[in-house]
Amino acid sequence: MIRSYISKVKGNFIYIYNKFFLKKKSTTDPLKLHLGCGNVYLNDYVNIDLSSDSLADVVSDFKDIYKLYPKNSVSEILMVHSISYLRLWEAKDFFNECHYLLKEGGKLLMEFPDIEKCAVKLTKSKNDYPNYIEAIRGVYAFDLDQIKKKESFYTYPFGWSAWHIELELKKTGFNDITCSDGLLHDNKWRDTRVEAIK
Repeated sequence: MIRSYISKVKGNFIYIYNKFFLKKKSTTDPLKLHLGCGNVYLNDYVNIDLSSDSLADVVSDFKDIYKLYPKNSVSEILMVHSISYLRLWEAKDFFNECHYLLKEGGKLLMEFPDIEKCAVKLTKSKNDYPNYIEAIRGVYAFDLDQIKKKESFYTYPFGWSAWHIELELKKTGFNDITCSDGLLHDNKWRDTRVEAIK
């Protein structure tokens, strides 16, 4: 109970801080959100991350973005290797929140390690340690330096394939959905890119 109260107070403080003290973008700019930005700062986006150690403009759990912005106010939502940090039920709720926030014609762009592509590489990597580790990295979300340094890391609680995420987005109300190989990392064998338009 105390932990829940502290979490609520912290969430309210972050909301007030973000709403009233952060530098505002011009109201004429299209509102584009980069969720789970980590240490990647993108100009022309509001960069959002839960970690205060990140390069975020807004420190917030991206599951709470619907509290920060009004309905039909966002033109684009970008997530790179972030969606897999949500459990399936959290992701379904989150897709509804994205649909709520996006303007008509707004885009939800996601790139993620595709669980099916990783499984194919894994099954083909027998006795091939580098490819085996690369396939496992796509499933569990760790960097090789973390293994060398024996650092703990947050694993993905869920894995997505192109057909599954497309199915869930259609259930949410997204109409025009395209899936392709990822563009933002060198691992085209592993990543899938999804573009869903409201």
